[in-house]
Amino acid sequence: MPKPLPLPEDVLPLHAAALQADRAMTATREAGGDVDAARDAYVDRALALRAHPIWEEARGAGCYAQTWQASLDAAKAALDGEATS
Repeated sequence: MPKPLPLPEDVLPLHAAALQADRAMTATREAGGDVDAARDAYVDRALALRAHPIWEEARGAGCYAQTWQASLDAAKAALDGEATS
């Protein structure tokens, strides 16, 4: 299995923001709220994350899924670590 590419420092804040927006959208929906604004925020942050050049580089290196998972895991750890601090 290919190894993920090293993550540039600017990817974690992008992935954490997208994950945080996704969680906010889910919480809004579960609370029966209007998800339009939350969805718009999520889409904006997800598009910013997807625009990062690391993903094209990872595709070319054949390790996109591994790099994405490493980034997601780091974002989850950062957010969940903040929640318990």
